Amino acid sequence: MSLDFYQEIAEETSLFEKKFHALISGDFPLIDNINKQIFKSKGKQLRPLLVLLSHKLFRPKVAEQAYLAASLIEIVHAASLVHDDVVDMADLRRGNPSVRSLFGNKAAVLAGDYLLANAFLKAYDESDNQLLLFLVEVIRKMSEGELIQLEHAGLPQSDYQTYFRVIERKTAALFGCCCQCGAYTAGANGKEIETAREIGMNAGIAFQIKDDLLDMDPLARSGKTYGNDLKEGKLTLPVLYYLQQCGKDERNAFFSSIQTLTEHQQSPQAYAPLLDRLLLQVRQAGGLDYARQQAEAYAQKAFEAYHRLRRPLPAFETLLSSICQPD
Repeated sequence: MSLDFYQEIAEETSLFEKKFHALISGDFPLIDNINKQIFKSKGKQLRPLLVLLSHKLFRPKVAEQAYLAASLIEIVHAASLVHDDVVDMADLRRGNPSVRSLFGNKAAVLAGDYLLANAFLKAYDESDNQLLLFLVEVIRKMSEGELIQLEHAGLPQSDYQTYFRVIERKTAALFGCCCQCGAYTAGANGKEIETAREIGMNAGIAFQIKDDLLDMDPLARSGKTYGNDLKEGKLTLPVLYYLQQCGKDERNAFFSSIQTLTEHQQSPQAYAPLLDRLLLQVRQAGGLDYARQQAEAYAQKAFEAYHRLRRPLPAFETLLSSICQPD
């Protein structure tokens, strides 16, 4: 995102930061220390910004309830990342030590739970049942996505349908909820709220596909570990495309190699040539090109839904482009 974009919403983002940090302050030192680690690197804050700018599509001045929604969604997102790192046994998050690596798995799980409970209680305190319903529903969908992914990790029967079921729940649902909450807190009508959710869902799918592509690029400056998805047995869209092109023996050999990688994640250097060979096969089969085409198609759907609202807002368009084209 350009500097100009941040300047356009500098007042709102500054106020959001103050309200957000007041909301996450804990009642005892351990949770405060964990929170400091969780939010040490705030990243681009795409999700809260999406709430605020979706809100501004319908109401120029951001309402108090929109700041609350943006804060709660950022908490939900952060808690999901803490839990993800426990599931994936990840030692790094955005280039910093993960919570689980510093405080242990038990503390990480409990901290994630604490953040979620805090979010629910705040929404309840505000007597906003609809906002609470949005949050509960999106957490349920995200959990479903994780479970579906866990169930199908590294399995030969994985297919496009399963892949999209996972990313629609794990990633896109939260982006959809951002736009939904932004429109809702601005007083948009039911049809507008649903269209806003559609924008976020499609942008979220494009975001995840392009994020999966970054995992296959050794030169990408994304903070991700190169080839990490394959090492964890996650079959992303480029890999699924490759598997559709090859015969039974080649598929079996590929899955055997994935199993070897997942069993030896603690020896990345020793198995780097195997990983490079697998990713080269995917690239040569056209897997990356296919995934890029799919990402662009979903980005187009997001913009088509946005234009249906007939509420032009350049800052929102800039943010939407950034989500659909992560770097």
